[in-house]
Amino acid sequence: MNTTHTTIMVVDDDPAISTLISHQLRSLGYRTVCLRDGFQALQQLATVQPDLILLDVMMPHMSGWDVCRQIRTCSEAPIILLTAKDADADVINGLNAGADDYVTKPYRIAQLHARIEATLRRSVQRTRPRPAARAGPTSADDRPSPSSPTASPTPKVAPASPPVTPPRLRLGATLREERLRRGVSLYQAEQVCRVRWDYLQAIEQEQWEYVPKARRQSAIRTYAAYLGVPLRYPQPRRASFASVAAPLVAVALMLVVVVVYFL
Repeated sequence: MNTTHTTIMVVDDDPAISTLISHQLRSLGYRTVCLRDGFQALQQLATVQPDLILLDVMMPHMSGWDVCRQIRTCSEAPIILLTAKDADADVINGLNAGADDYVTKPYRIAQLHARIEATLRRSVQRTRPRPAARAGPTSADDRPSPSSPTASPTPKVAPASPPVTPPRLRLGATLREERLRRGVSLYQAEQVCRVRWDYLQAIEQEQWEYVPKARRQSAIRTYAAYLGVPLRYPQPRRASFASVAAPLVAVALMLVVVVVYFL
């Protein structure tokens, strides 16, 4: 397939990853457009009109699954999910959301290239017009009646995408903003923290269930210490002297009253 005029939209919140993917695809002859999150992808979809979309799953504000569902309400552009989430449930969720294929990171560019070409071929076959079954009526029953006008097909109108309100992130957003401010990639942070980069990405997106429970707290503390982000946990309130002494005084008075009464 001629890749000269094929435009691929790369949607990944990590600049280092999207730059690497874009460089690899351009070396294969594709044109690329890189976007940082799902909102940008939805806003630029009609303008870019990509031939194929490479979509990450763990992104801020909207997951790749939600972005995929939104795209499917208004576009038939083929989508390949490119993510580190490799559990069976993740693959099933991605395909059920409308993705055409699912590729896990780390990937091999030769395999990714083959999957892109296969997906593009299927897309062309879907959009290719079907030949007419017959040129005209072959019997009297097939001829339209003069009194009944031929009904014109009703154009399909894509349903409007419901507005999506991004949730307010706290610790994860703070960590991600500090990492980007320092110009550090997830791969560089992995080398220093000795924590897998996909765990760090999950922490930034506050997708806590992705990080094993046994390693979750230590990974958060290590990453926060590396970026210099303080962790603030609510401290238990200390009981005041008055709140402790008051019940003791009341008990003592009751004992005095009882002793006086019986004497």
